[in-house]
Amino acid sequence: MNYLKITLTILALANFSVHSGEMSGCNFNEDDLGKRYPMKMSEMSANKYDQLKEKLPSLAPLTNEQISNMMNMMGPNYYWPISKDNDSNNGLLILAHGYGQEGDAELYDSMKEFQDDYVTSLALGMSMMTSDHIGCSIEEITHKSVDNIFVVPVSSTPFNTLVRQWRYIFKLENNYTYSDVKQIDSNKIKFLEPISDSIYAKKIVLEYANEISLDQNKEVIIIIAHGPVNADDNDKELKLMNNIGQYILNNSNFSDVEAFTLQDDAPKKVREQNVASIKTFIEKSNREGKRVLMVSNLMSGKGIQKSIKSDFDGLSYTFNSKGLLAHPLFKEWIVNSVQSQ
Repeated sequence: MNYLKITLTILALANFSVHSGEMSGCNFNEDDLGKRYPMKMSEMSANKYDQLKEKLPSLAPLTNEQISNMMNMMGPNYYWPISKDNDSNNGLLILAHGYGQEGDAELYDSMKEFQDDYVTSLALGMSMMTSDHIGCSIEEITHKSVDNIFVVPVSSTPFNTLVRQWRYIFKLENNYTYSDVKQIDSNKIKFLEPISDSIYAKKIVLEYANEISLDQNKEVIIIIAHGPVNADDNDKELKLMNNIGQYILNNSNFSDVEAFTLQDDAPKKVREQNVASIKTFIEKSNREGKRVLMVSNLMSGKGIQKSIKSDFDGLSYTFNSKGLLAHPLFKEWIVNSVQSQ
């Protein structure tokens, strides 16, 4: 996600009325929707800022106050229990960076399907300077005496700093990618792999392309994503996206499929080069009489729509902005991943 472009509208979350509570040793404020904001978070230590600046050089010129304001703009780190009364032996924790009020609510409603079979909860936020929202959620699930907690990273790829930070929190990585937050050590945890280029992702993206198609023989597909900052990670993500593209070609009559990443948080020159490459492909396809369809393998299409509209203004293409989360097959992927453990 593009940290510096996140709008202040997310701060409307603070308008909810809250009350204090305690469960499993975690003190929290809870709003009217049941979202819980841990009170013990101590993320704003000077050391954390120094670590962030070291790991994310683009933040180095900023003051601690500016970084703090940026963190606020990203929205809070919080958890949102879905199963209120459940005696299941298994827990399900959905990790996501957060999609704003509307997007978070859509994810919450979608995951209600699991509440009877699993002690289910969401933990949302970038986890850059704290892991308390994740730790408190795990404590509450563990309090239910479950045997296993299946942790679902909501990401289209494992090749990014957020997934690595989550993995660090669960002691699956040796190094943090943002700052040194509290780690969680439990033999109950089963950390799932992201959906990546699984058959579920392939089927979803193909269906989204079909939804906006008129004549496949005269159409080309662009699969677009934010993309990571690191060049090596970007190459790996493009490989996953190209695998999805090959599946589309093998199961359709589309003329061509190309995968691109914007690398939204990379240096300006890198992003501009990516945008230029996409523009070149669109213009070339149009000259050849091809209709250009754009789809994405992102979890949510909400964050990318505005930049795409601006980047490719005046060009002829049709964009289906739906994310993988919106499709029923995403929940089937979760079930299959859990059963495969």
